[in-house]
Amino acid sequence: MRNNLLWSLIIVGVLLTLSGIILGVVGAEVLNIPFVRMDLVPMAVGYCGVLLFAIGVSAITHEKHKTKKQHIEENDERNIIISQNAKSKAFDLMTILFSFGLIALTMFGYMNKVSFFTLIGIFLICQVYWGYQFLKNTKRM
Repeated sequence: MRNNLLWSLIIVGVLLTLSGIILGVVGAEVLNIPFVRMDLVPMAVGYCGVLLFAIGVSAITHEKHKTKKQHIEENDERNIIISQNAKSKAFDLMTILFSFGLIALTMFGYMNKVSFFTLIGIFLICQVYWGYQFLKNTKRM
């Protein structure tokens, strides 16, 4: 399952990279979407593609070169709990810093309405997903 997901990331990454190159040659105007900076659209699409491709390739390479000892350590309950605890603390810190960063950017005038409400929406989706996972894990345990 994980391997299929990684291969999907690589395929989507290649497609996005090729789309970015094509949009760079043809021009992003063919999309008929009124982007503010049409010159940055091909670079953004290509950059997302390169990132997805790099993530997929590095994860598959990492999985292929694991030793048996590394597989055992990865599945050790203590290491799993340590990793989950670290992720939990990082999520708490990110939640706080994201909120303060959003307020600071808004107060200093670096944020427009579209960006502000998009980021607020992403933030709320993450918080709702956290709540869903919390309830799901509470019922399971």
